[in-house]
Amino acid sequence: MAGTLAGPYRILVVAIMAVVLSSVSGRAVGADAVQARKDLKAMGTEYNGQEFAKAAGNGDMTAVQLFLDAGMDVNTGGGAAIGLAAGRGKTEMVKFLLSKGAKPTAAALQYARTRGHKDIEKILVDAGAKE
Repeated sequence: MAGTLAGPYRILVVAIMAVVLSSVSGRAVGADAVQARKDLKAMGTEYNGQEFAKAAGNGDMTAVQLFLDAGMDVNTGGGAAIGLAAGRGKTEMVKFLLSKGAKPTAAALQYARTRGHKDIEKILVDAGAKE
């Protein structure tokens, strides 16, 4: 009899652990995306790819993090965010986007190169950007 109850108890223990871990982190699973979208709206920013790229190009780390928390794909729009950040010389933003999985695109490399952002050009080449 104990063998037949082991499976359901294991499932119950795993479920309890998931609830405990989500409460320890401060938010329930899934609540982060909803809250991030609310926070963007409160900032007067719509949740769309164009606004995400614009925030990255402006170097707005807070907004970009909220977009990512809300579920935005870092490569939305063919990598427009990293392209704008590279072209506008936003070194820290380029590093951040790469750390979040942005593809080091040829376009981003070209934008950095034509605008004289040698540091960003090197970062993108080191990350694998090819012309």
